[in-house]
Amino acid sequence: MESEFDISDHIYRLLQDEPYFAALSRQINKRENPSIPTAGIRYNKDTKSYELFYNADFMQKFEDPQKKFVLMHELYHASFGHCTYRKWEGEDHKLSNIAMDLAINSLRHMRDIAIPEACMPGKGPFTFINQYECSSEWYLTRIKQDQEQNPEKYENQDSFDDHSDFGEETGDDIDREIAQEQLRDAVTKAIKEVEAVSEKAGRAKGWGSVSGQVQKEIKSYSHATLKLDPKKVLASFIKASISADKKTSVTKRNRRLPKKKFGRRSERRANIAISIDQSGSVSDELLGKVFDWLGEFAKYVSFTVVPFDAEVFENKIYVWKKGEKRKRERVLYGGTDFNAPTKWVNGGNFDGHLIVTDMLAPKPVRSNCQRMWVTDKWGANSTCFKPIGERVLILD
Repeated sequence: MESEFDISDHIYRLLQDEPYFAALSRQINKRENPSIPTAGIRYNKDTKSYELFYNADFMQKFEDPQKKFVLMHELYHASFGHCTYRKWEGEDHKLSNIAMDLAINSLRHMRDIAIPEACMPGKGPFTFINQYECSSEWYLTRIKQDQEQNPEKYENQDSFDDHSDFGEETGDDIDREIAQEQLRDAVTKAIKEVEAVSEKAGRAKGWGSVSGQVQKEIKSYSHATLKLDPKKVLASFIKASISADKKTSVTKRNRRLPKKKFGRRSERRANIAISIDQSGSVSDELLGKVFDWLGEFAKYVSFTVVPFDAEVFENKIYVWKKGEKRKRERVLYGGTDFNAPTKWVNGGNFDGHLIVTDMLAPKPVRSNCQRMWVTDKWGANSTCFKPIGERVLILD
């Protein structure tokens, strides 16, 4: 039975005096998950994005100030880049969790509304720490020193919220890195929103209770650049899109069973379509980057190139065979409609669909196969919609 508690109904009321967190919250999906005992920012393998998960029963037991604390605590994790597994590589997972929580919970506007379960300097097992508002790295150093003298203290000690996804490195690392970049972009958009001067109000919304020093830390994270290797991203996409073509073959049994038998043999390949936006808003520079990138792509696999603007130009569709070299060519200059290439690919036998574009068109219909978007930084910042659950590769 689903709980009556819906976190979305509480967001505006709880965060109306916190413009930054309200703006960031709108960029992140919220999902109830009763299997999580508390709450947390976690990577969702289905949507390939970071989401705020929460246990409704856990949230309901608190008064509004404590609910607000939990929300801001999780959004701080996103704002400081704590979710990336590379940040804490080589460190003790549990101790890192505690250090991150101490850094967040000890902030001035968080201390007064903290829930009892929250790790806090000067309280409970952390009475040996007498400084507030330090970095997570600073707290981690102090905790590790204390653990050497009191190892039994940390056997059952952990953060109140769910950090099980932090520090986890699995086979879908590229998907996680892309999701981490999207989360960083969400932070950047929230910063721009609160600092933009409203024509109506004549002033910016402001950061609310977030101090100037913390603002600098959040901006530092938002300005960080995550370098994704396009080849690895593409390899991951092809792997996810690949299909098995089974063919009947004749094989021989061993000497004890000399008769022939029919078997099935699988040849694994990916049938990929690449739709290239030829509309007038797409710059020649982006097309040049794309064709250079596709030239590298063609060393490993063949693919079908689909030129489009408001419609698919079927007379110009061609197969770029493995090992071929081709020059950049613009064949159209019209508007953009992502439905056109999506419907054309849906009607074919394709396993994966890449759309190269500046993202300046409305959300298209659902794709029947794996779909990924390829754009540049300008296009990533100008997108008319958010491709939830789909990868976006930004070419430098």
